[in-house]
Amino acid sequence: MKNNILGGLVIFVVVVTCLLLIDDISSSKEVQTSYEKIEVEPVQGQTDLAIVEEQE
Repeated sequence: MKNNILGGLVIFVVVVTCLLLIDDISSSKEVQTSYEKIEVEPVQGQTDLAIVEEQE
């Protein structure tokens, strides 16, 4: 009985996954975000690294 429930659950999850995949592929409403301008400011002499000092 336990194997039947687990088998049914696996089949259900696989079917739902396949249906979601088919829906995603066939969807014609693709939303893409586009950025018109990206600015990067150069910073000299400053790093984002952590300095770890060991105490002996």
